[in-house]
Amino acid sequence: MNNLTKLLRILVLISLLVLPITACMEGSMILILTVETPQDKAIVSAPTVTVSGTVTKTAEVKINDVVVPSKGNKFSTDIKLTEGSNVITVVAKSGKDTETKTLTITYKPS
Repeated sequence: MNNLTKLLRILVLISLLVLPITACMEGSMILILTVETPQDKAIVSAPTVTVSGTVTKTAEVKINDVVVPSKGNKFSTDIKLTEGSNVITVVAKSGKDTETKTLTITYKPS
């Protein structure tokens, strides 16, 4: 019984040490915003583009100041373009962390 008690104490101690480490991992993760589509400086012939990408942790994502719904850490929405040069600004915010990507897309109707 004495060995069993020692083993239980060791297991409790290990779990108490591991719990704070795993709890800190989410908060210490760096926010990284990746825009997968469209590519910066793309020239398109369609009047809309799908802006999609990922963030490395839970964040509010805005595209041109409009909140975009995200599923998991992925986001996607269609943006209407005007003829010529269009600037698309993607901002991800999580707590104090903010990441911004700016794309310039040129719409040339065919």
